[in-house]
Amino acid sequence: MAGVAITAAMIATVVFGFGIGNSSTSAYAVTPPPLRYARATDAAPAAVLLQQIEGQITDGRPSSPSPAGGRIHWNSWSLFTREDTGGDAESTLVPQDYVVTVHADGTGTEQQTTHGRSETYPLGRSRLGGAVPGDAGEFRAWLQSRSNVSLSDPKGAARAAGDLLQRQVLGPQQRAALLHVIGELPGLTFDGKVVDRAGRDGEAFSATSAGSGLPTRYTFIVDPASGQVLGVEETLTKTAGKLNVKVPAVINYRTYLSATPTR
Repeated sequence: MAGVAITAAMIATVVFGFGIGNSSTSAYAVTPPPLRYARATDAAPAAVLLQQIEGQITDGRPSSPSPAGGRIHWNSWSLFTREDTGGDAESTLVPQDYVVTVHADGTGTEQQTTHGRSETYPLGRSRLGGAVPGDAGEFRAWLQSRSNVSLSDPKGAARAAGDLLQRQVLGPQQRAALLHVIGELPGLTFDGKVVDRAGRDGEAFSATSAGSGLPTRYTFIVDPASGQVLGVEETLTKTAGKLNVKVPAVINYRTYLSATPTR
């Protein structure tokens, strides 16, 4: 069947098919360069470093509810690949900008801008809405019950974290609890200090999974002062499958620019 769509790391074509005709190429896709990490040779293990950030941002304070509403701004970049019956593949680089306004009752609006074209959509109450637990154990159970993924798999944890960060403004305890989930990922490594794609200083933590069908490294960029997850990146590490990119290749990243609470 002609026009079969293949998206990087199983990205849904319904999301990233909007306005894609503006920037495709039949040659190898020009993916963004990997970020550069500066890792100290005597750095502590990844889980220990995340625990230190958790302790710093909570500072022994009792758990408190997450903000009831707010304004969230983030960018995403994804690779969309389409293969026809002749075996030729075309790749499209799709940058998108999002501004979400969430009300106290969990409803809200989402403004999505793709290739300079903006549309605003109403948002119903999200399964990730309402009060978010601050206790690490309660938070994990809460997030697991509302995410149709495995939080023990890097791919699932990246998806669950993204869904949450795109709909919720998190307080210090909730940010610490999310870092605790990341810190429990099998094979987690500390990549080092990094400047993210928005020019902010952070620290990078990565784990690899083949849950998408291709070995993929999921990188979480964390602000060590606030515990905020600044971004999540996906990088093919061994093979690109039917995607016409050269590995290692960054195939998706999301940059969380701001999350401002309102009451």
